[in-house]
Order: sequence, then structure tokens, then C-alpha cells
Amino acid sequence: MKNYSAKEIKNIVLIGASGSGKTTLAEAMAYEGKVIERRGTIEGCNTLSDNTDIEHEYKRSIYATTLFTEFMGRKLNIIDCPGSDDFCGSLYSAFKVGDVGVLVMNANNGWEVGGEINLRYSRNLNKPVIGVINQLDGDKANFEATLEGLKAAAHVRPVVVQYPVEQGAGFKAFIDVLMMKMYRFTDENGTREELDIPEDQLEYAQTLNQELSEAAAVYDDALMELYFEKGALTQDDIRSGLKLGVANREIMPIFCCSGKRDIGTKRLMEFIINVAPGPTTPTVAPKFVSTEGEELVADETQPAVVFVFKSQIEQHIGEITYFRVIRGKIAEGVELVNSRTGNKEKLSQLFAVAGKNRVKVSELSAGDIGCTVKLKGTRTNDTLAAVGAHVKVEPIEFPEPRYRCAVKAKEQGDEEKLGKLLNDAKYEDPTILVEYSKELKQTIIQGQGEHHLNILKSRLSQENKMEIEFFAPKIPYRETITKVAQADYRHKKQSGGAGQFGEVHMVIEPYYEGMPEPSKYKIGGKEINVNIKGKEEYDLDWGGKLQYYNSIVGGAIDARFMPAILKGIMEKMDEGPLTGSYARDIRVVIYDGKMHPVDSNEISFKLAACNAFKDAFRNAGPKIMEPIYDVEVLVPSDKMGDVMSDLQNRRAMIMGMNSDKGFDRLNARVPLAELYRYSTTLSSLTNGRATYTMKFGSYEQVPADVQDKLLKAYTDTDEE
Repeated sequence: MKNYSAKEIKNIVLIGASGSGKTTLAEAMAYEGKVIERRGTIEGCNTLSDNTDIEHEYKRSIYATTLFTEFMGRKLNIIDCPGSDDFCGSLYSAFKVGDVGVLVMNANNGWEVGGEINLRYSRNLNKPVIGVINQLDGDKANFEATLEGLKAAAHVRPVVVQYPVEQGAGFKAFIDVLMMKMYRFTDENGTREELDIPEDQLEYAQTLNQELSEAAAVYDDALMELYFEKGALTQDDIRSGLKLGVANREIMPIFCCSGKRDIGTKRLMEFIINVAPGPTTPTVAPKFVSTEGEELVADETQPAVVFVFKSQIEQHIGEITYFRVIRGKIAEGVELVNSRTGNKEKLSQLFAVAGKNRVKVSELSAGDIGCTVKLKGTRTNDTLAAVGAHVKVEPIEFPEPRYRCAVKAKEQGDEEKLGKLLNDAKYEDPTILVEYSKELKQTIIQGQGEHHLNILKSRLSQENKMEIEFFAPKIPYRETITKVAQADYRHKKQSGGAGQFGEVHMVIEPYYEGMPEPSKYKIGGKEINVNIKGKEEYDLDWGGKLQYYNSIVGGAIDARFMPAILKGIMEKMDEGPLTGSYARDIRVVIYDGKMHPVDSNEISFKLAACNAFKDAFRNAGPKIMEPIYDVEVLVPSDKMGDVMSDLQNRRAMIMGMNSDKGFDRLNARVPLAELYRYSTTLSSLTNGRATYTMKFGSYEQVPADVQDKLLKAYTDTDEE
């Protein structure tokens, strides 16, 4: 294949609800560009996209697939994204390197939740969108109802470029109000006739052409003057105005097609090539920017900069790295520097990508998308730059995980193998997070939803013969105190020869930022004076602080034993006295004690301190604290009552609500303990129409009844 310049390349992202026909449309595009000789089908499991076993099983896209086609002397790079919100990470990656979204809608289903969610992502990521109403040959196809639903929900103005002459099984022609022609299709391979618009359609077509001209004129003062002067615009004038309107995310041109029967594919591709924004479109935002704030333009004469948007592991090949050339030009065998690691990477082979098929190329220019194999240490979000270029592209900001669970191998001996496989999954999909929690003594896996992780589970079983099980994760509670308490403890052990002796007296109290230094305590009628000899302050790894004061007078405890006392306290804070959770925000004052000239040693004082701290803690109004998450739910207005009621049952505190075009935005603070499987419940309550985000907020005290349950559960476990 030929080498394309930045001006000859367009990069599009196919988005839309599951079942809207994105994969079938991509197949028709590849067929029209002669990349494939015959079109595959979802049912036949032989499409360029959806080429994995798990996608064949589910009969829908689960991973984003990169492919290309060649048309009108141009190269069209296509990223076919899954429609399910559980796999939205693919869409974030695709939109990082794609210049325009193509929103595919199923005319049989009308405006769908998946379309709304995908359109929202494109809006949040500042990407322009072209609309395609697909499957107009279906029995229940309704172009008008789908368009009305889109108009009610979209934040951009949909403008009709094409409308069908007849819908349903008889769909074989549409009117194009930009070209002012009727296109009739004579077979299912894209063969078309270009005809004059029939008399009975002419008036309506002229009305839509007028609306299209008005929409195009709005974004260019010269076109607006021309429109007022002549009352109409030429095709080229309309295209010129639409270019600005689309690039500025103000309008969404609407096309109609049947990807399955290859009706309308050519005209859509022609429009994308002539009008859609591309690598050299100056107004498309956000542009590629370095972490230093430098704007990176698709200039082929500048030193090369390559951004990695996807990493994949394929059997028999190994690691495959997908990238977009942001700037410059790269050739086979070029050496680039990974800006994260500082290591050189040799791109020994370059490929244009058509699903699982890879076409070897000698070079790729700015704006193009391709892949290479067997890089040593490069992964998603890395930048590869020419030696001396020192450029790092701003990374993709993936969404926070919304679902967490604990995971373990069914066979105990498979834990090490499971760890490697989970790391591979994380390498391929950055929205999967995996960590072993020393605190919870569990491997915690996080993703975008229950279905997201269930797909991973199925894949591990099918591809790696690894059987795993998911279960509810423990909650990382914290323990703290609410009042001052005193305790002393003597550790004494005698068993022939040298014994053990250490006695520690301490006061503990709640720590808060800016509190005064200790000077005097009155506890149980006893007054304790504090004479500070030393102070240490620690920011704890798990959050909060520990203040540790040495207030020993008269040499009651030798200074060499003070570190051992601190160690004993820290060990007990590492496994709190109430539930074994981390303790935090505590001030400890060691004010007295005793030692023995022979039997005292570090272990004695460590044990004495540990037990004194435990006794004091239990008398200091101990409280369990739980993680509270800030949750934002985007829910259809008619489902708000059900969602709010469910959240209140989860001990949520509703913080506020506002409207967003038929959807309500609800903000709440919800305990993590109540969020297990929330994504599944929310989907069930709203028929999949709602979505949400969650982010850690703070630690707050649990209610008394919840604390009692936790203490009883811990006591029962401890006894076992």
C-alpha cells in the first residue's frame, strides 16, 4: 500500500449502543476500500472486528478494534468500539487518537441509552460527532423517531443530510439533500444509481436543503452574507460551513444506511473524507499537547513523536503496540526513546492494521495509526520520541473504577500463575486495576462493572484454563479514638537465666491538625504533668498521623528503649485493637515506667508498649471509621425516585441534584461497604439507562449499630 501524508488521512471512532451495527458498518467500509474481498458477518464470526473467541461467543464487540480502508486516494483509519459502558476504557483510548466520532444508531430501537452514554463521553472528551441512523432495512425501522430522540438528548444540533425514501424491508434508496440527488441501490454490494429527486419528494428535500444551508452559514460570516444575498449556498459552500460546524462540535450531520446491505456506506465515507476533521484540522480540540504544555502539530518535517494508545498480548506473537504518529515520520528500523523509561526502542517492523490482519508498511507519517511488535518495555500511554526530542504526550485519563471484588484461584497452587495473568490483563486494559492488599489479606481487582470482570473471568478460563472465583472484598476500615485515656502495663517474664522486664505508662488522645502541645492531663482524678523531652510525628501510609512524645523524667526508662516502645505502638496501630484494621490520628505520650538493670531489653519494652496501647485504646472511646465515596449518578428523570430510594437504603447522604437534558445528575456520599455490586443494581433499576462515577472522599465514623455488628463479627472470627 502507498504511504499517506497527514492531509490524506482521516481517523474515525465508531461509537453507539451494543447492536447498533458498528462492526457491520466497519466491514462494509473495509469492503468498499478493497481491504477485504467479501464482507464477513457477526453470525459467521468472520468480521475484521470482533475477532476474538469471547466476542464470537457473545456476538458483540468487547474490545476496540483498529482497522483501515483506502478510498478516493485517502486512508481512513477506523476504531470500532464496544457499545457497553463496562468497556468504556476502549472508547477513551480510541478518542485520544481519533479525530471524529461516528455515532451509529439502530433505527429499529430508536434513541438508546448506549448512544446517550457514548455521546456524553464524546462531549466530555471534546470530540466532534457525525450521526448515522443504521439498519433502516429492519422491520421496525423508524428514522423519524430515532432522529427526534437524538434531538431531545443531544447537546449539539443534528442536521439531516440524508433521509430514507422507504423504510423496512423495502429500504433501497435515500435522498441526499447536500448533493440534491436520490441514490438507489441495485444489489447488496454497494452498487448504486444516482437519480434526480422524484417530484413527490422534491419540496421536502428543498426544505431540508434550506435548513442545511442555514446550519452551514452560521459558522462563517462570509457564508452568512452570501446566504442572505442569494438565499442559497452551493454544495462547496455548504461543505465549507459544515467543516467548521462539525469541527467546533456545534452540529451533527445525520446520514442513513444499512451496513448489512452496504447501502449508504460510500456516501458516508465520501463525506468523512471531504468534511470531517483530520490530523491537519486546526480547530479540532483538544489537540495533542506535551506534559510541558507544547502543542504538537502534525508536521511531517519535525522530529518524530509517537503516542501508544493500546497494548495487546497475542499468542505466538507476544506484545503488540498500537500507536498514532503525532508528529514527524517514522520508517522501519527507526530507534525512538521511551520518554517514561529513557530506554531506546527499535521499531523493526511497521504495520497498518485491519483487525487481526496486519499489512507491512515501510513508513508512517504524522496523523497515521499503525502498530509494531516486540518492543521491550513500552505500554499504553507511553510516548516514543526521536533521540533528543524530549517530548512526552499528555496521557489518557481513564475513568475511575466503579466495581471492586476480591479474587482468588480455585486451585491454591495457581496463585502465582493468576498473578501473572492478572498483570497481563492490566497491561492490555488499564481500566482493570489489581493489587494485593496487605491490610485486607486479599487480592482486590477493580473494573468498570460486574460484566467487565466476568468477561475477564471467562477469558482466563477459556484461554488459560485458569479457574478463578470472585467474592465480596473486605472493607479497609480505620480505627481511632474520641477521648483521652491512660494505661500502664508491666511485662515480666522469668525462666532461668536472664529474664524480661519492662513497664510503660502512657496517655493517648485523639490527634487533630493544629492541636496544642500537651502539658497536663487529668484522668480519673489523677493529674499527670507532661515534660516534653522529644517529639516524633509520622504520616501513616494508610492515612492520618501518629504523634509520639517522650516525657520520661528521672531516667525511669533509658532513652535506648524509646524506639522499641514506638515499635510496639506502631505494631498495634498496624493491627488495631477493635477489628484488626489500621489505627490513625492518635497522640501518644510516654510519661513514666520502670526498667530492670539486668532483665530489661528491647523486646520487653516493645511488648509492654503494645499491651499498654491496646488497654488505653479500648478506654479512649474507640470508633471505627469507614471509607466514604463521592458518587455521581446520571439517571433518567423518570427513574430518579427508584435510584434515590436505593441509595438511601445504602446509608447514602444525598448532596445535591441538577438536570441535564432529560437526565438528572445526583451527587451522594456513600459508604464503600454499601457499594458492592451497585453497578448491577443500578443497571437493573434503570434498564441500563443510568451510569455513575465514584471517587474516594474521606473516612467517617460508622453508626453505632454498624460498629456493634463489626465488633461482634471480629470477635467471632477471632474466637474461631
